[in-house]
Amino acid sequence: MNGTGTDKDSPPLPLCATLAIGTLPHQDTDRAVDLMIRMNPECPAWPQLPRVDFRESMYVQFAEGMPAAVVDSGRQRIYFDMDAAPEAMAEFYEHYLADDTGYLAITGDYARGIEPLLERMPTPEARFLKGQVTGPISFGLTVTDAENKPVLYHDDLFEAIVKALAFKGRWQVEQFRRAAPGLYPVIFYDEPYLTQMGSALISLPPEQISASLNECFASIDGYKGTHVCGGTDWGLLSATGVDILHFDAAYHEQEFLLYEKELAAFMERGGMLGWGVVPTDESVFERKARGLAEQVQSGAERIAGFGPAGIGTEDVLRRSFITQSCGLGSRSIEIAVRSLELAAEISDVLRPEIC
Repeated sequence: MNGTGTDKDSPPLPLCATLAIGTLPHQDTDRAVDLMIRMNPECPAWPQLPRVDFRESMYVQFAEGMPAAVVDSGRQRIYFDMDAAPEAMAEFYEHYLADDTGYLAITGDYARGIEPLLERMPTPEARFLKGQVTGPISFGLTVTDAENKPVLYHDDLFEAIVKALAFKGRWQVEQFRRAAPGLYPVIFYDEPYLTQMGSALISLPPEQISASLNECFASIDGYKGTHVCGGTDWGLLSATGVDILHFDAAYHEQEFLLYEKELAAFMERGGMLGWGVVPTDESVFERKARGLAEQVQSGAERIAGFGPAGIGTEDVLRRSFITQSCGLGSRSIEIAVRSLELAAEISDVLRPEIC
């Protein structure tokens, strides 16, 4: 055992390393990159900086290059021009069928943090390299056409959008492997809108949700994760091709742990967890690493009890990342820094239990 996986040829395991959702409130790119590397030394992520530019907000950042997407920075609006869509989709599919991931590249105008992070890779402690994309369901239900109809309900266009989001993830993996071939890629498809599953706001066929996510996951040569900052149908998500389920353990852990049978099956097939146990509000200054580490350990014991006898608490912890309950882009810099520091402290408490 080399401490990074089951054997030297296996992908590395988290081992309670820290992992960041991605968004930060910083406006200084270099400081944001420094913070990501320092607080997540084993799994650095490129920072999303929505306060720097409208184009770095999560529903705009990945629209670059999508067919018929209109990004109006002056009015801080994004929409899809349905009149232009047929011709734009024809051009898009030419590039898609030619396997031209560069057509969907994420440029520095939309993500200032990618290139500076990659220029510093690999760092001595890094084992993973993380990126993120807005998930197809959240994108499709939030971004609209010019008449405010969600693009998810334009079937042909939404099919192209899912493919574009899949390429956005794949493009990142290609950049990661070029910059640091020895680091294992981790790509998250963030789905905040899935907290509304089962409500009047989202009544989609489960098959459509699974199919859209699976198309994105299938494009990733690395670990595939999904983040939902609240309650959702974790049974549905655990049955997709996802490798890492990131859940809000600060406020919604009990809802997650209701899915005993589904989580047992997920862990049995090698699934991993992102424990979003660190709050992202003022309470972060009151919480202690020891108490939150005990919460993670208790939750891991429960999950171990869901499955076959061969999966123990230590196995669950070895397949766990420690992270924040949600993104930090809308928080103060002080809260963001403390949230990242606290995750690192929790990791330090848990590490001796499994290493």
